[in-house]
Amino acid sequence: MADSPKIIFYFDTASSFSYLGFEFMERYRALWNIPVDYRPFVLTDVMAKAKNSFSPYKLPYLFQDIRRTSAITGIPFKGVPKKYPYDSSVALRTLHHIKNVHADLLPEAMRRLWRMEYVECRAPESPEDVKEALAGLVDANVVDTAISMPETLDAVTKNTEDVKKIKGFGAPTILAFKPGQPKPQFFFGSDRFEHLAIYLEKDFFPMKQLFASPSI
Repeated sequence: MADSPKIIFYFDTASSFSYLGFEFMERYRALWNIPVDYRPFVLTDVMAKAKNSFSPYKLPYLFQDIRRTSAITGIPFKGVPKKYPYDSSVALRTLHHIKNVHADLLPEAMRRLWRMEYVECRAPESPEDVKEALAGLVDANVVDTAISMPETLDAVTKNTEDVKKIKGFGAPTILAFKPGQPKPQFFFGSDRFEHLAIYLEKDFFPMKQLFASPSI
């Protein structure tokens, strides 16, 4: 049972809705003054376990939906890389390592990788890509260290298995812990923040207002 409210946010950099959900989560993290534990996991493994596959009709709608959200919120989105989805293992392992050694830099590192992907339309797949995306934020050797450490692979694998155990099927997968409740509540997607706010008894704002107000 949680002593205070907190959120676990499982994400994959190769997930466009993780990107949108992260930008909403960062706004609410500050607004709600609540700790958020960002945990990288492998979305394709979870989708395979859940037998969750994309309809050929769904992807075009998905990206149109993201463009609509981008127009309302100002979250940058230009498109997707030619190679999509891509192997996000280098990015995920690097982010886990940054979380351990430079936790305060983690949100900005996540944002930079997503901006490379959805604004520059380049997949942050190779070590060189990830180093370029994070240049000026962390040293290049942080990436080399991350992908050489078995611990980072183990951590991402464990996060992936944890999402499977709670019967997750996509990204972002969000767990909300509330004082007085024996178990966390499961929320899926980038558009469930009203539900999350009601459950945690926090303020909620429509997306246009949330992203338009400098005080929020």
